[in-house]
Amino acid sequence: MENPQPMSRRATLGLGLALVFLAVLALTAIVVFWPADFGRDAGPSVSVFFGARTLPRETDLLLLAVIFGALGSFLHVAKSFATFAGNRALVDSWTWWYCLQPLVGMALAVVFYVMVRGGFLSSGASAADVSPFGLAGISGLAGMFSKQATDKLNELFSTMFSTAADGARADKPQPR
Repeated sequence: MENPQPMSRRATLGLGLALVFLAVLALTAIVVFWPADFGRDAGPSVSVFFGARTLPRETDLLLLAVIFGALGSFLHVAKSFATFAGNRALVDSWTWWYCLQPLVGMALAVVFYVMVRGGFLSSGASAADVSPFGLAGISGLAGMFSKQATDKLNELFSTMFSTAADGARADKPQPR
């Protein structure tokens, strides 16, 4: 097994700045898409971009799930990045993980949101009845713990739905 290449100073700086940009973008998007009328007469839509466009409440909630999934995943990625960069142990082979992990968190947050809206926690609730705080919490945690969640879901579904054909596949990747 070859030794991993340390990440160059320039690449480390670029990745760090990209992570800072992601955090600022996610926090700005939260402010923009947070329903301003929550807690009062929650209507069926939310005004965004300084009132220039109105989104249906359900679309707004879905966007919030995506944004909070990215923010939760960002927390995991930023902690990992800071730890490895601080210990001078950051290697090139992890670059794609740092880049793709926020997308994984976003996708997993959407899946969790759809499961919850589909009736696991509430059935028959309209979009106006959904608390953006609960949505933000579930989505953020799904993004932050996406590795553990996907590992546990893989374990669960592999156990529940395993077949004899799974072991017979010849094209499985082999560990080194």
